[in-house]
Amino acid sequence: MTGANREINAREQLERARVCLAESRALLATGMPYGAASRAYYSVFHGASALLFSVGIEARTHHGLAALIGSHFVRPGRLSPEMGRLLSRMQRDREDADYVMGAVFTQAEASAMIDDAERFLREVERILGLGGAGG
Repeated sequence: MTGANREINAREQLERARVCLAESRALLATGMPYGAASRAYYSVFHGASALLFSVGIEARTHHGLAALIGSHFVRPGRLSPEMGRLLSRMQRDREDADYVMGAVFTQAEASAMIDDAERFLREVERILGLGGAGG
C-alpha cells in the first residue's frame, strides 16, 4: 500500500464512519435502538479501520481490528486505553444487538453508544490530523 493509497483508504473509511454515525442517529430517532447500537459500532469500526489504513494495515476480522488497534495505537500511546476498551466493548454490544435474542438495548443505551462513537471519531480525526466528526 503506497502512501497515497494509505491516505485515500483512511479518508474513505473515515467517511464511511461518518455515514454509519448518521445512520445510527436516524435509527435512534425512529425508535430503533438495536439498529442504532449496531450502526454506532460500525462507525467506530470504520474509524478504527481508518487508523489502520493510515499506517498501511488492513484487519481481516472484527477481533483482529481491535487487536491491531491495541498493538499499533494504544500501546504506543497514540490512542488512549479508554478508546481501545471502547472499541472492544462496542464490538461486544454490536454482537449482542445483532445476534443475542435476550439482549436489551434501550433508547438511552443506544444514545450513549452514539456519544461514544462520536468521541472515538474525534480521536481518530485528531490522530489523522483531520477535522470534525460532526455532532
